[in-house]
Amino acid sequence: MTHLIIYAHPSENSFSKMLMDELKQSTNGTNKVIVRDLYSMNFSPVLGPEELANLKLGIVASDVKEEQDYVQEADVISIVYPLWWASFPAILKGYIDRVFSYGFGYKAGEKGIEGLLKEKKVLLHTSMGNSIDDYQKNNLLQNFTFTQGEEVFGFCGMQIIKHFFYPQIINAEDEEKNHFINDTLNFYKDLFQSAVN
Repeated sequence: MTHLIIYAHPSENSFSKMLMDELKQSTNGTNKVIVRDLYSMNFSPVLGPEELANLKLGIVASDVKEEQDYVQEADVISIVYPLWWASFPAILKGYIDRVFSYGFGYKAGEKGIEGLLKEKKVLLHTSMGNSIDDYQKNNLLQNFTFTQGEEVFGFCGMQIIKHFFYPQIINAEDEEKNHFINDTLNFYKDLFQSAVN
């Protein structure tokens, strides 16, 4: 299987970086692993007017085509990012805008919008500042999964396998961070094992 990790955090010392590194190592035994580190790539998140006009003509920018090829190759896609203002970091939102574009991620058909990336599995990894209880007071976790998962990747026909939330990560001790990571790695181990069987 091919495991694509799309990583969006600017800090080399972040929990998200720790998690991404562990995911990369833990799934590298029997699977091909591709990491797209958006900040280190200096990925341009802006879908400008010329690019939008070209998309309508079926012309795809070279940097976007490269990312689309990685997505097309992937069986499992992990999205690793911090929650900023109840959403994605801008660079990740721009990646979604440009890469999962009309004609690649979805199209309009006789029955309405059709997702074009079926058979692909997505796992979301969101680090957060507040506690689970703080977010649950307003059912925000379910809303995050809906808006950041189903309305984006599900819209493109992809299956959302799980949305991991890592609360109060700024103040978390190493022991708690390691606990989060170990639980996540165990989930992946079972996921890849079931795919083989």
